[in-house]
Amino acid sequence: MQPMHIVYSSDDNYAQHMGASIYSLLSHNAESEIVIYVIDNGISTVSKEKLQQIFRQFPLSQLQWIDFSKWSEKLTLDMQWPISLSSYGRLFIGSMLPDDVSRCLYLDCDMIICDCIDELWNWDMHGCTIAAVQDTVSRETKESIGAHCREKYFNAGLLLIDLDKWRSTDVEQACLDFIAQHQGRITHHDQGVLNGLFHQDVSILPLRYNVMTIHYIMSLARILKYFREESPFYSEEEITQAKAHPVVLHYTPSFTSRPWVRTCRHPLKKLYWDAVEKTPLAGAQPTKDTSKWYVRLIDWRYRNLPF
Repeated sequence: MQPMHIVYSSDDNYAQHMGASIYSLLSHNAESEIVIYVIDNGISTVSKEKLQQIFRQFPLSQLQWIDFSKWSEKLTLDMQWPISLSSYGRLFIGSMLPDDVSRCLYLDCDMIICDCIDELWNWDMHGCTIAAVQDTVSRETKESIGAHCREKYFNAGLLLIDLDKWRSTDVEQACLDFIAQHQGRITHHDQGVLNGLFHQDVSILPLRYNVMTIHYIMSLARILKYFREESPFYSEEEITQAKAHPVVLHYTPSFTSRPWVRTCRHPLKKLYWDAVEKTPLAGAQPTKDTSKWYVRLIDWRYRNLPF
């Protein structure tokens, strides 16, 4: 059986969170052969040593580092919101991974894996280049990337990628061209780029493979009303089942802070800390909320104002 090829991208600020995610992945898939590639955007030597120690517990897994600097210099960006450049690492996966790797799974660092991912890894993509979980955004966001308001928009935090198709259509250059066409200003950054390219070439995954914070904070009715979602979306039953039995939990910054911040209100934040404590990163403490004032204002508005 071929190994699963998993990709993360991080700088040193997110090394702890990536470590928790990696541990949760390996501990729930300990009988599977897994190769994890980390796109390194300035991870410190100390953090690298701690991350490497995690793999000693899982003899079927291995870790490979990819220096992002070779690819990051290709980016010309005008960022509207503060975000790590590491997030753009996923755009270059095709040329980063060995040519004989035909499928990979990209995971954001702020994810906790709660179950075996065999079924996800073997998902039938029906000829699509990528598979991902649907997300909700405004009509304006969709239109800004060339998508119709009734087309589905996906969250790029988890991407199952057919690398053969990705490479054969030169997705890397298409991403760079898309960024240039938008003068480096794309809503939701690399996620916007990928949606701009793949909104008609994506296999939509069940929600359980990327259960975002918004589903724990807001009801389906409120989500659809706030975002004025016009494309078919997950049902109430699908959302309830995914929340109760997530395979991948995604701590998106939706209406609350992340688990490593003291003000976090996510009902499953303990899963993050449980993972941290089982790694060489144990002993870390929640931090102060350092998000910008306008981000906190938006969060407050979402929670308190009717719409």
